[in-house]
Amino acid sequence: MGIRSETAGSFVLRLFLLVFGPAALSHAGEIPASPYWKERIVFPGEPFCAPMTVSSEPRWVKFIILTEPYDPNIAYFQDCREYAFHYDFAADLVTPFVGMTPQQFDRATLYESGQQGILGAVLMPPDTGWPEPFPYQEYGIQLVRRDPYTKEQVAELFNIVKSSIEAEPGVQAFYFPTYEQIGTAEANKDWLESQGITISSAARWAPGNVVYSSGWALGRLKYFEGNNIDQAYRTGQLEPNDILLTDGVPAEVPFVAGIISLSPSTPNSHVAILARGYGVPFVYLALGEDAGRAWEFVGRRIVLRGFEGWYDTDVRLIDIEGVLDEGTIEEILELKAPAELEISPVAHYGAYSASTDGLLPSDIKYFGGKAANFGILRTAIPDNCPVAAAFSFELWNEFLDQTLAVGRTLREEINVRLSAYSYPPYNMGALSAELLYIRNLFTATYLTAFTQQQQDAIIGVLQDPQYSFDPSRMIRFRSSTNVEDSNCFTGAGLYESYSGCLADDLDGDSRGPCICDANHSNERGVFRAIRKVFASFYNDNAFLERLRYGIKESDVGMALLVHHSYPDEIELANGVATAKRWYGDNWELKLVTQLGAVSVANPQDGSIPEEVTVHCYGSSIYLTLDQPSNLVQLGATVLDWDEDYKELAGLLVAAARQFISVTGKSDPILDFEYKKEALEKKLSIKQIREIPQPDTTPSVPTFLISKPVEYCTFQGEYGTVFANHRLKSRWLFETKNLWLSKERLAESLYSNLRLEYLDRERIRTVSGSPELWPFAWHDLEDGYTTYQVRTFDGWLMHHLPNRRSCRLHTDYIPIQATPAENPMLILEDFYQPLLQVVYDYNVPTWDYTGPTDTNFESVFLCSCPEPEQGDLLQQRNIKLDRGISIDISFYWPPTPAGPIAGYTAPLVRWVETVITGYTTEPIVLYGWYSQTYKPEHHNFAEQFLFEPRLEPNLAPELLEEL
Repeated sequence: MGIRSETAGSFVLRLFLLVFGPAALSHAGEIPASPYWKERIVFPGEPFCAPMTVSSEPRWVKFIILTEPYDPNIAYFQDCREYAFHYDFAADLVTPFVGMTPQQFDRATLYESGQQGILGAVLMPPDTGWPEPFPYQEYGIQLVRRDPYTKEQVAELFNIVKSSIEAEPGVQAFYFPTYEQIGTAEANKDWLESQGITISSAARWAPGNVVYSSGWALGRLKYFEGNNIDQAYRTGQLEPNDILLTDGVPAEVPFVAGIISLSPSTPNSHVAILARGYGVPFVYLALGEDAGRAWEFVGRRIVLRGFEGWYDTDVRLIDIEGVLDEGTIEEILELKAPAELEISPVAHYGAYSASTDGLLPSDIKYFGGKAANFGILRTAIPDNCPVAAAFSFELWNEFLDQTLAVGRTLREEINVRLSAYSYPPYNMGALSAELLYIRNLFTATYLTAFTQQQQDAIIGVLQDPQYSFDPSRMIRFRSSTNVEDSNCFTGAGLYESYSGCLADDLDGDSRGPCICDANHSNERGVFRAIRKVFASFYNDNAFLERLRYGIKESDVGMALLVHHSYPDEIELANGVATAKRWYGDNWELKLVTQLGAVSVANPQDGSIPEEVTVHCYGSSIYLTLDQPSNLVQLGATVLDWDEDYKELAGLLVAAARQFISVTGKSDPILDFEYKKEALEKKLSIKQIREIPQPDTTPSVPTFLISKPVEYCTFQGEYGTVFANHRLKSRWLFETKNLWLSKERLAESLYSNLRLEYLDRERIRTVSGSPELWPFAWHDLEDGYTTYQVRTFDGWLMHHLPNRRSCRLHTDYIPIQATPAENPMLILEDFYQPLLQVVYDYNVPTWDYTGPTDTNFESVFLCSCPEPEQGDLLQQRNIKLDRGISIDISFYWPPTPAGPIAGYTAPLVRWVETVITGYTTEPIVLYGWYSQTYKPEHHNFAEQFLFEPRLEPNLAPELLEEL
């Protein structure tokens, strides 16, 4: 195979192997035998897999392929229970690398030049446990190198590894490119597929869709690529009331009704934080079926719902095109009108600046939210939070009051250009152009200027010994407004921060390069940075938000938080965290961290951040790795495990306690930003803010959307097998479109029912409004719970030999929801309908005492299940006397994700039942009505009932013989 490059020598060696065959070539060395490596592994139960730390994460085995003079067609798989990392394994056992330092090993394996070994891993699906440990018959192959492999190298190495894995026929191998290999893989996707290599990632094994922000939306679904969203918004193709479908979410997204991404984002991105504050649903469709449905709905009006439950995630797209009239849609959209935003108007402080030491959240009216909250960090963790100054709104207001060449002040000019706009703007393109012009007024030195007094004051602050600012080191000027980082609005990502070099302003000239950073050919002074931060107050999305909330421009402004800059090159890691107090002094922290300066909040390059959950119980700290970063080795973490994480947890909890002490709030949810620096190798917290939480009082009216749904008799852990069989039925439910209230529910919520049922050996149907069925009645139980009701619809099936009085329960109907809950409902959101019947005459049944009879039976109804990937085939063989046997094949649904304690699998569908021995030819049943199932608790026992005369197309002579 040769070395890892397409050189002439490599080509000759490949040709030699082709002509003379591998046996003709002698390799110079072998690595010593060891129980910790082998040349072949098995799928799925390979014992060399690394121990699982997270049940939802893939299992993996790492390998090394050696280059010449060793046999380049052998993959050496390491025992990852003993050796988690390539280096540890190779330095101990692999001859070319024994005794190497980690740096030497990296140079010999991670770069094309001089490469002595190819590193990689085989990723296998998570072990989901009982009852089906390995539901995915597939695995992934990764190749690790900083330099990209060519497509030919990928194909060759992929096939070497694949040929070393023993698997059953039909098991599929995928190529899972690592972070550094994504670009080449995507660019050559078609070619690789022509070689039988399909590109994918471990995301295909995700347990379900992901909700980054819970909420609901009603709007028209429109697709735009991530890099075209802003342009579409400016030109009016994408509007505020639309739901956005995109291939990837950029750093900022203008306000839309909902966001659906087809690629993963991160829970603490600016977009996610803002969306949570707005109540805008933001979801990632990891399930291919749901992604396909989204494409079908593009251009149509839909309802998008995304909510996190205790045990699962509810993401649903409901097509309402033509279902609701415009008047009803307008009524529903009134529920989404933003609440009044309470802000602290800009107030006169009387000085340009102050130290952040001692600032409190109540100082937001003088210094903005970011600077005011910074005082909490300086008090709680001064050694892990930089010394900082705050510039008040005095500087901002004086800058706005300067007179322009047109004779108006800057403030007046802004008002003239923007006062005519309301929300939503009638012409987004024109507004965007006006905002661009206004930003230019702030940044252009020939249009606006700082007075000499202002310049002297600013430089005086930056040279104040209490801050110890180094003039030859970049100083960070961070936006701090009174329309962000407050208790009711975060404003995450709306404004921008910039760095400036004080030495450039003090050197007496305007010539570059920058004294603080020679990589910049022009000067980058502090006044330039301040202007750019001021200008960001009129970023498109920032102004749109103020317009949407109806905020007066005279009440708001831009202040500054100032401290030394954190250059990208000195960052070892960066991250964002949330902290929530559960009870007492116990805390749950969510840490999202990435290597170096790679963005956590706005990943744009295929990088996946690390996610860790921390639970703090007094002095006890427990860590859980929820998702690893794809920028570190498999098995590694971004920060040092577990020292850094426990130290970080202590810092965050200390800051959170100080926030509670200062504000008096008992249970806030707090958001932090943190870094680890290379210079001092210490953790530093640079921001704290409260995440606004929605009201938890039920106050939002609920609405039922008419969506026809098919229901069938539920064959699970309820009732008896006789009731399941006797009341076997299929239903088509159609509801009305209506606001759910006691007044409206005084009549049936069903506009039409179609019931298919058994009448002895016949299958019959009845349909129409249930209010018109024989002897129909309706009732409402409004004392059920405070915010829920139940309804009953009854009728009499008097035409049957044994008459049935029927009652259909529709339970747990919410008539009000909290602002954090979903008010847009469909029938499937209610509890399973319950059908109860009372017979004129007793019918035979069975209970825990044995055979008996009853005149009352009930069954639950459930959505008729469709076949889906992951359904679990079940087979039973029952041997009876006289050579009689019954062979039963049927399906259970896939094992549910999350906690499944107490789970009892119901029947999904039948395959067949073969009854042998009663007749000369076996009786084969396929039908819905001829076979019935009833499991006992946890499926520890099962009951089956078969009635061959209900099987369609069964030979009459077999029935006669039976």
